[in-house]
This record gives sequence, C-alpha cells and structure tokens, in this order.
Amino acid sequence: MRREHGGNIEEVSRCFGIDADRMIDFSASINPLGYPPGVKDAILEAFDTVLHYPDLDSFELVESLSRYHGVDPNCILAGSGSTEFMYLLPMVAKPKRALIVTPAFGEYEKGLKMAGTAVEYFPTFRDADFFINTDLLCHRLSEGFDILYLCNPANPTGRLLPKEMVRTVLARAEDTRTMCVVDEAFIDFVEEESVKNEIHAFPSLIVLRSMTKFFGLPGLRAGYVIGPASHVEAMKKQQTPWTVNALVQKAAVTALKDKGYIAQTRAYVAAEREYLRSALNEIPGLTAFESAANFLLVFIDGTIGFNSAGLRCRLIPEGILVRDCNSFHGLGDRYIRVAVRKKNENKVLVEALQRIVS
Repeated sequence: MRREHGGNIEEVSRCFGIDADRMIDFSASINPLGYPPGVKDAILEAFDTVLHYPDLDSFELVESLSRYHGVDPNCILAGSGSTEFMYLLPMVAKPKRALIVTPAFGEYEKGLKMAGTAVEYFPTFRDADFFINTDLLCHRLSEGFDILYLCNPANPTGRLLPKEMVRTVLARAEDTRTMCVVDEAFIDFVEEESVKNEIHAFPSLIVLRSMTKFFGLPGLRAGYVIGPASHVEAMKKQQTPWTVNALVQKAAVTALKDKGYIAQTRAYVAAEREYLRSALNEIPGLTAFESAANFLLVFIDGTIGFNSAGLRCRLIPEGILVRDCNSFHGLGDRYIRVAVRKKNENKVLVEALQRIVS
C-alpha cells in the first residue's frame, strides 16, 4: 500500500480484488452514525450554487462556527480540512526548529519539512500508557523551539491531556516564545477539554479543528483554524482562494445546527468505545488502550505470530480494514488502530480477531 492514511478502501479493494461494498472500514475514524441527517438535503437544495464561485471568505460558515464555539469570527479561518493548515501555517510562520509530541499524524512533519523546518520529537511511551509528561515537555521547550505540535486527544493513541495541563504547556510556550499548535481534530467528543477559548490568554496559540471525524464529512473536506486575529489574518493572506467550495459551506453550516445529532454521537461513541475496548482486551495477546476519541490503539504482543502488517492482511479477506500504525513515529510494527463503529460491526471485528489470534 502506498498510502499512510486510513480510509483507503478503494485502493485496498483494487489490490486485493475484494468488492469495496463488502469491506468494513475500521481504518478511518469517522462518526459511526454517519453525517447529520440534514446535510444531504442542504447539499441538494444548494446544488445550483455550483454555477457561481463560492464565497471567498466562507462568511456564513465562519459566522456559524463563531456562534457554535463562542469565538470572535475574526479569530476563525475555514479551509479544506484541518490538513490544509498543517501545510499553510509553516509557510506563513517560517519556523526554523519544531518539536512534535509523538506518536503523531505524519502531515505535521511533512508540512514543516516542506517549509524547510528542522523537526525534533518529544516521544510518549506504551509503558506510561502514552501519558504526556508535561514537566519534561516544558523543560524541553527551554531548548529553543519556534513551534510545538500537540494533538489532543492524541492520534493514534487516543490519550487526552486535561485542559489544565495543556494550559501549563501553553504558559511555558509563551515564556519561551514558542508558537503552540494544538490539533483538536477529535476534541468534539470531549468538547469541554478544548483550549479554543484560550487564544486571548496565549497569543501564540493556534488551534486546528476538523469536521471530518465527528461530523462524518471526510469526503467534503471541511476544517478550520482558531487563533489570535493577527495569526488568522496572516494565514488568510496566503491561503489559496476558494479552498472551501459552496456545497461544503452549506453542509457544514447545517451540521453545526443539529444539537440532537451532536448529543447522540457523544453518547453512542462513548458506550461503543467501552464495549469494544473491553472485548478486545479479553483477546489474549491484544491490549486496547484507553481513549477519549472514536478509535482505539491496540498493541499486539509477541505471543501473536504476526505483526501489525500481518494482522491487517489477515483481516482484509474477512472484509475488515484496520490501520497499520507502523507509519507513526515511534510506534513500530506491533500496533493497529481501529475505529469505533456500529455495534454489529464492532462485533464482527471482535469475532474475526478472536478467530485469527487463536
């Protein structure tokens, strides 16, 4: 496989000769309830807008995000998924030296290196359940970094760093004049832990947000950045025009209004995550870590006769696709990541793993 991301089900289908409709995709962590029910109608109603250029400033979407988060609209910039800003921000900020808390999403490093930034790592470890030692991290910032990347909840570990501990890191980053990028792509599941409202207390804070995971819109590419108005304006000046098309803008606005869907998602994912984690931990040789997101990181110990790539390949003929985490810095070839899906699908995964591992 050429891709390092999850969700490459069509490529897997071509390579293995399996009908994509038969596959259950656990490799991409998308809301198991799908997109909000009003999104499809919103797109159909707005379809004739494809005859015109989209609103360059995504005004309606930004206003909706402002109301949703209680953040000044001047502090929000919409884009084609949060990944867009992982490439745009380094080009604007031009950091010489970066520190990434790992394991982490590989696009941080790619975006930084394209801007000529030297990248270093602050690793977390399985023996400590991937806990971020904030004392050590704050000490490390004294070495003189221009920018820090921290994902919360972390991808792929699912580990949540409580907001007060993130604030400690932000305070140290201010002291050391380090821009701090907090990727909150999965924070919607624990919104109360977001640091989105800290942008005025910490002028070097940039928060990345995505509508892919929680709102189930990966194919539409909707994301945004929250930060001090000066940083947002600097990125806006260098952003490629029309990165958020007209249908995406309408769909995203509609999704943000559905409070019932939002509450249902949080309750459903929390319950299914605990079921899946408990069931996986009953399989000898597998350890599923605690998570605050809609996925679980699973360790494959040495008693099992194959590594992450081997287990992934064994599951594909069963119609199951999981994420091999070997591409994540510092993890190696003994980890997979599985999305939390609907109960019947989660049971299919558990039963398949029980057969294969035994």
